[in-house]
Amino acid sequence: MRTSIFLVCLLLTGFLSIAQDNYWQQHVNYQISVELDDENHQLKGNLNLIYQNNSPDTLKQLYFHLWPNAYKDKETALAQQFQNNGTTKFLFSEEEEKGYINEINFSSNGQPLQWSLTDQHKDIALVTLNAPLLPGKSVNIATPFLVKIPGDFSRLGHVGQSYQISQWYPKPAVYDENGWNEMPYLDQGEFFSEFGSFEVAITLPENYRVAATGQLQNTEELKWLESIAQEEISADNSFPPSSAKLKTLTYKQDSIHDFAWFADKRYQISMSEVKLPNQKTVRTFGYYLPNSAKIWGNSAEYIDSAVYYYSKWVGNYPYAYASAVEGALSAGGGMEYPMVTVISAGNDAMTLDQVIAHEVGHNWFYGILASNERLYPWMDEGFNTYVESKYMHQRYPNVKLSAMVGENFVSRLFHLDEIPMSDLNFYGATVLGAFGKQVPINTPSQEMNAINYGLNSYMHTGQLLIFLEAYLREEQMQKCMHTYYERYKFKHVYPDDIQKVFEEVSGEDLSWFFHDLFNTNKQIDYKLFQTKAKLRLIKKREA
Repeated sequence: MRTSIFLVCLLLTGFLSIAQDNYWQQHVNYQISVELDDENHQLKGNLNLIYQNNSPDTLKQLYFHLWPNAYKDKETALAQQFQNNGTTKFLFSEEEEKGYINEINFSSNGQPLQWSLTDQHKDIALVTLNAPLLPGKSVNIATPFLVKIPGDFSRLGHVGQSYQISQWYPKPAVYDENGWNEMPYLDQGEFFSEFGSFEVAITLPENYRVAATGQLQNTEELKWLESIAQEEISADNSFPPSSAKLKTLTYKQDSIHDFAWFADKRYQISMSEVKLPNQKTVRTFGYYLPNSAKIWGNSAEYIDSAVYYYSKWVGNYPYAYASAVEGALSAGGGMEYPMVTVISAGNDAMTLDQVIAHEVGHNWFYGILASNERLYPWMDEGFNTYVESKYMHQRYPNVKLSAMVGENFVSRLFHLDEIPMSDLNFYGATVLGAFGKQVPINTPSQEMNAINYGLNSYMHTGQLLIFLEAYLREEQMQKCMHTYYERYKFKHVYPDDIQKVFEEVSGEDLSWFFHDLFNTNKQIDYKLFQTKAKLRLIKKREA
């Protein structure tokens, strides 16, 4: 019997090793040039990309996301989601406030490519290649494009001449072992993109201050930003006239899967740098409006703290820059992109610190560990909430929930001045179950209502991971997190990948956790669960 078990273990080990060795993912190298027209609120650009087919399959067609078309009319998937969630701002907007992408003309090596929008979605295109793309081969694809920037409805938009430019260029959908992951743009439910390299040239009036993904290549521009950080903060929050002279800023970055940028002529700048646990230094930038100086003045230091602690608890930050930008954002309090995040929240310094930590933290959970956020929102939001909770406990160990709502009737009624802020996820995680409104955590984002999405994907998952840490002990949990990060950084990850790593490192069968608690509506007595976890730890230590 022992010999048989030994042989089975060898075979399984070999199978898992082969499965790991056979992992593949596509690769896309982008070159984009774009010019901002801030009178007509338009982008005019050219895209050139090299699509590398690392799959074992021959591809005859490629899906492309044309997500600015999500803002085109009331018939898009985005508009329908707005309506389902009771958001009426877009539905009653004027035509000039809407947005779109056009002037698309896909070609390859100078030869036109046939393409069309899919029957179901105006923001997904199907491009037919002139010749089949064999495994291991690449294809060059180019197109001009024009984007009409919408108003402030979701993530891409503008308020006056303040611009948040995200999900703005034609982007190939992910092709992996599950096939094509084409998806319409949605406000609730985020992204899934191919890793690659980006070189982006942005032309705009000279007096704009720009925060972007990637490393800025213009030395003089960087010196100008540094000089702004030393200036006395202006009290004027109005838009100055745009300079007649234009400038072109170039950004480059490898090992990322998206590119976003933010432009405003009024930005004040906070700068700092942080040394990581591996002794690497990262430069940090906070961009904010003049009337937010009191809260945002220390924003770069908040970024420092977030980058340091996420590096310590998950894995070292791999990029040279990290930025946070104050912006007009309708899609929640903040939204992350590789190396840069936009944030609208910040009623006080502690809240801003928390939101910056969460959004900067998405550089790890979404940016580096690239899960399919549309299907598995808990993989980025829940893991990020767990680390954010550790961060807030580290930074504000004695703060109570009353600090979030103020000293008022509600605070006194529920004794919030007695409850640690670190317990917030516990209450958020249990409220849906208490009212019988809970759905399984492992539910695609578009199939949840807004309340379920927020409480399940963020707070419920975050609380479960806090208990898993109590069960495994902090040192073991950290080993699991580090191994997960090192093994899967710059890759697409799925729920099974997490479970395999955590079981391998801990030596525990965790199917009760990753299957039962994520795929069912079983209600948990959290206090009992916590007590059992503590008893289990005592028994393990005695053993």
